[in-house]
Amino acid sequence: MRIQEHRVVAGAGVVVLVGLLVLAAALLLGRAPGTSPPPVVAPGATPTVPQPVLAPLTGLPVTDPDAFDHPAVAVKVSDVRQAHPQAGVDRADIVFVEPIGVAYTRLAVVFHSDVPDRVGPVRSVRPMDAALLSPMRPVLASTMAAEWVMRYVDEVADVDHLGSLRVDEPDAYVQDPSRPRPDDVIADPSLLLSVSSRTDPPLPYFAYSSDLADSSAVRASAAGAAVDIPYGPGWSVRWTYDEAARRYLREQPWGPHETTEGVQVSATNVLVLEVGSVTQKLREGEGAPVPVLQLVDGAGSFVALSGGHRVTGTWSKGAVDLPFRLTTAAGDPLLLAPGPTWVEMPAPSADIVVR
Repeated sequence: MRIQEHRVVAGAGVVVLVGLLVLAAALLLGRAPGTSPPPVVAPGATPTVPQPVLAPLTGLPVTDPDAFDHPAVAVKVSDVRQAHPQAGVDRADIVFVEPIGVAYTRLAVVFHSDVPDRVGPVRSVRPMDAALLSPMRPVLASTMAAEWVMRYVDEVADVDHLGSLRVDEPDAYVQDPSRPRPDDVIADPSLLLSVSSRTDPPLPYFAYSSDLADSSAVRASAAGAAVDIPYGPGWSVRWTYDEAARRYLREQPWGPHETTEGVQVSATNVLVLEVGSVTQKLREGEGAPVPVLQLVDGAGSFVALSGGHRVTGTWSKGAVDLPFRLTTAAGDPLLLAPGPTWVEMPAPSADIVVR
């Protein structure tokens, strides 16, 4: 408030005197005349500090919350040798590595913070996608699946499954003639997001610490600079911590896991869940039995790596639409470091080596 805006019922001399007294008081308080006084905090009270908005699938601070006001998009991506190099997987918030046969895997790649317009090569949905993705309620991209698998996913999964035969947009899925079939289909997740009827952003999937130093793995202090994860004869992946980048770099049997842009795949967190599987059919319909990860009402052990360290614990999961419950060996909830996470899911019998 400006001093001359004060309205006092008094003589001119009194007004001048009051003005001078106000000016002197402001200067004594170290505050410029005309500025508002600082907030009054009661003795012993803690001033209210605005909490940052965090990205639900990475735990990183968000500068523009409106840019995150949309669903996540999950894309099924082939991971056999001829499918490489893949497109777009380095930009994901969360990636699930799914064992789907003897010595090979497939990826469920989830985008929210950054939704690219080119991801692939795209392959079919599998039963475990229902349990992994339903807690996020995403749009799902795939090249469909066997009849019984489609029936199962449609019945139990809380996803908007916009498979390649369910979308009228001709540019949503395109074939890349330079790639061998069937690993030649590329999806546009941003276009699929625009045609979906879903509008709600995902809920947080994991719990995150405030920073890397406060993550469960770093606080546990056990060595976790690298991990080797076998999926079968001749198929093993390795994550190695890059101290300068504060990220883990991924390698596959033939060398660095690189994208079409020449970017080596990396992650802030590597979460290794030991998960059993059974080859079966979950619904009637055409198609052969396939490996089904025992996730629904399941439990097992885990090792989580962040910041060059590791922590161990146990995981459990209830119904299809419920997230994982992750508890460290000390009995605390697992806190990942803010950033992208890759979830590897080898069999309980796998000889996982952490060093």
